[in-house]
Amino acid sequence: MKFTAEKNAILEVTLPTSGFASGKSTIATTEGILFRTTGDGSCDIVAYDLEKGIKTSLECTVEEEGCAVINATRFIQIVRTMPDGQITVAVDERNNRTMISSGNAKFELQALSGKDFPDLPELRGDRGFTIKHCDLKNLIAKTQFAIAVNNPRPELNGLDLDVKGNRITAVSCDGNRLAVYGMDCEIENVGVTAELNFNIILPGKTVTELMRFVNDSEELMKINVARKHIMFFIGKFIVFTRLIDAVYVDYDRFIPKAPKIFATVGTKELEGALGRALLVTEERQQGQVKSPVICDITDGCMTVSSSSVTGRVNDEITVEHEGENIEIGFNCRLLHDAVSVCDSESVKISLTSPLMGMTIEPAEKEEGKKFLMLVLPVRLNK
Repeated sequence: MKFTAEKNAILEVTLPTSGFASGKSTIATTEGILFRTTGDGSCDIVAYDLEKGIKTSLECTVEEEGCAVINATRFIQIVRTMPDGQITVAVDERNNRTMISSGNAKFELQALSGKDFPDLPELRGDRGFTIKHCDLKNLIAKTQFAIAVNNPRPELNGLDLDVKGNRITAVSCDGNRLAVYGMDCEIENVGVTAELNFNIILPGKTVTELMRFVNDSEELMKINVARKHIMFFIGKFIVFTRLIDAVYVDYDRFIPKAPKIFATVGTKELEGALGRALLVTEERQQGQVKSPVICDITDGCMTVSSSSVTGRVNDEITVEHEGENIEIGFNCRLLHDAVSVCDSESVKISLTSPLMGMTIEPAEKEEGKKFLMLVLPVRLNK
């Protein structure tokens, strides 16, 4: 295999692709990028870690057809250090020795046989629709923070997407916090099914990679859904992933139905106070748990305070307050993460007791949208 292409063109396709290569695996080829040159003057670029993957192509000058797998991290490190201009990649498929050269600079490294690269899943689905980049970005950005990591319940390690016609609801829950974001989208059904009505769970790692591709534009992307996989057609890239095969939790039962205490507070003011409290709560001595942040809502004033081995913090914020006074504690990081994804000028806080979760919603409702977050408290030692 041998091809030549511009440095920037190579990086444009391999940088996004590298995120889909496995960091450490017992299957060496999943740690690399598959390069497969074809006779039409292009090179197929593929990465696949057996859960998520990506396909794209690179326009290039093909001198020899063939395929090889090159370690993703090493390849990008080498290409980045090369001078601008044309770069040639040549692989001797008899021993998989690889030469990467540009001008007088040459690197030699060992590749793997492309024949050992794992087979890709069948990338077809009966259900398909188009969605704007900005809509998918909002669905992910508002809920990604509450996706669990390495939870024994597999469904919590993913983002639940419920599609009913033009309505999409994204839900995440890690056991300590919950995020629900639903919105009406301009969706066009391009599948073979008569209507869009299904529920899927995207793996959290795939969600992280998707955020690198979506933007704030109204450009459309196509999504195909199969029984076990989903495909995103984004420009020159096809992103695909295996779905989590589980039933998502009945999250509605976690949301308090009859809160008694309400407070409306400026989003930036609360986020700033929690950010300052993080400087205290994140510091701890070995073996100690993190100090909670205490929110005391009394007579139209919210006091945000905390203390640890490194010091103390105390902040006061004016709020619109209804109901009884209350003092309640939280993991500061979890509460800060929730408030930081709100883009409304103020948020409405609803509480029932110091031992029940706090719900957070935008104070200004947007037509066709529902956004709610729940953060569970921690017990305070009096």
